[in-house]
Amino acid sequence: MAPYPAADEIRSFASALGTADQSPFFDRVSPNVVWDVMGTHPAAGHFTSLDAWKKGALGVVNNVLKDPIKLELVNVFGGGDQEWATVELKADSVCKNGMPYPQRYAWLLRFDEKGIIVQARAYLDSALVQKAVDGNSGEGRSNLPKWP
Repeated sequence: MAPYPAADEIRSFASALGTADQSPFFDRVSPNVVWDVMGTHPAAGHFTSLDAWKKGALGVVNNVLKDPIKLELVNVFGGGDQEWATVELKADSVCKNGMPYPQRYAWLLRFDEKGIIVQARAYLDSALVQKAVDGNSGEGRSNLPKWP
């Protein structure tokens, strides 16, 4: 038996990200996960707990959307004999101002021997996040003073 969750098992719990009950996925994430959201946009950062990621990265995105984001599973790569797996996701959401938010994600997930996600790296369309934040809140980086 493989030491880490196989692709089919990952697919099973990751598909819950597109439903109202996302707990099958988040129950598999360590409360002390180290989650890096790559890029230079307002949701980017280095988060050292699931709560910090939810308040930080996820909070930034959900703050500009009409409804909380739902992620549709596209594909799973890896798992089984490999501690790392990649989950490809998409979200076809709408911002509060009506702007489409067709985000795509690649989440690299590292599992421990108990099948718990202990590390994650999220890659996404940074420009889309910035555009959504700039158009839907006063918290965007474009609000910084301009150079003369």
